[in-house]
Amino acid sequence: MIQAIQETNFDAYIETKANKITNLGSAQIRHLVKFINDLDGAVFYAYPLIENIYERYTKMAFVYNAVPNRFTGKLNLKPAGYYKYEVYEVSWIGTVVLSRATAPTTETDVLPVDNDHGVVEGLVAIGKLYLAEKAGDEEVQYIQNAKRVQTLTIAYGGTGYAVAPTVTIAASGTTGGQQATATCTIDGGGAVNTVTITYAGSGYETNPIVTLTGGGFTDAATITATIEQTNYIYYGQ
Repeated sequence: MIQAIQETNFDAYIETKANKITNLGSAQIRHLVKFINDLDGAVFYAYPLIENIYERYTKMAFVYNAVPNRFTGKLNLKPAGYYKYEVYEVSWIGTVVLSRATAPTTETDVLPVDNDHGVVEGLVAIGKLYLAEKAGDEEVQYIQNAKRVQTLTIAYGGTGYAVAPTVTIAASGTTGGQQATATCTIDGGGAVNTVTITYAGSGYETNPIVTLTGGGFTDAATITATIEQTNYIYYGQ
């Protein structure tokens, strides 16, 4: 299987020797490659920009270009996903020139008989191409909006508090974000028993650290914070 990434040049190593049709040398042969997308049936053709024919296989170089050109190996495959490929052997008796006038554009294209016109000899290889999505271009993406502190939870109430400690919620770290604030109370045994958000803040992307200071504790209480988890914008193709 050939593996490639959207909008990226790639090389394909394809077994062509086993099914070679003509007795012509490599200088007189080129390969027309047809790509068919499994999802929507879109079809793309290209002669590789470079072909290096070795003993058992052919190395074919394709280049990405927003404006495809089948005669110069330029492809703009879309969408991402699986493609079937078919490789057709094309031969010339005279000089090989890849152009609309001298090279077949598809496997069924027949040009006038001439030494300088290519002839499609037949199918020599088939296989699969997997085209991965380029990072940032996934079919479904999301961005997470700046968020607020949603809950504060007493993980451990501590012991020995004479007065309620000061609660400090770490800043969001996001430009323009606002730091959340909270207060707490203690029970008769000197443990933190309630915590209240007085301002939820904004711009949080991860759960902030909550710090308690003062109060004369024996064992420090622990409070954890969580932020909103549902505030997303989805976009993509």
